[in-house]
Amino acid sequence: MCFLLTITLVSFIYANVLITEIADPNNNANARYLELYNNGDEVITLDGMTLQRWTNGNADPTGTANLSGTLAPGSYYLVCKSTSEFLSVYGMDCDMTGGSPADSNGDDQIALFNADGALMDFFGVAGEDGTNTWHEFEDGRVERKADQTNGCMDLSGCE
Repeated sequence: MCFLLTITLVSFIYANVLITEIADPNNNANARYLELYNNGDEVITLDGMTLQRWTNGNADPTGTANLSGTLAPGSYYLVCKSTSEFLSVYGMDCDMTGGSPADSNGDDQIALFNADGALMDFFGVAGEDGTNTWHEFEDGRVERKADQTNGCMDLSGCE
């Protein structure tokens, strides 16, 4: 009983981290970033969590970033392609430089996994190039609807 309760609580706490924005700014590929948000009531330890990117129409992930640190309730965690460019363009620091997942050109897919490897949130459709689809944001950005408080738990996409 105690073991089941622990698993349930850990899954519940992890489920509070969401992908809330992914950006591919027009004319500045080095200013790309993605944003995570903790919509829960507890501090989340990000150590062991990963972001993965499926480039274009690849059926398998093509890049991974390992997260670290903590995320306070109601706070954002910014993963950028270039720390210096992010500071120059947006006037603030990002929380980490995230390599491939933060370097999406707007037709890729992004997933967030917890430390146990379980899917927490997903944007796009795995294996589908996002060009001319509902999940394309090339030269722009995509933002989660404010009323969507749960992550997409399906690699085939959630609109």
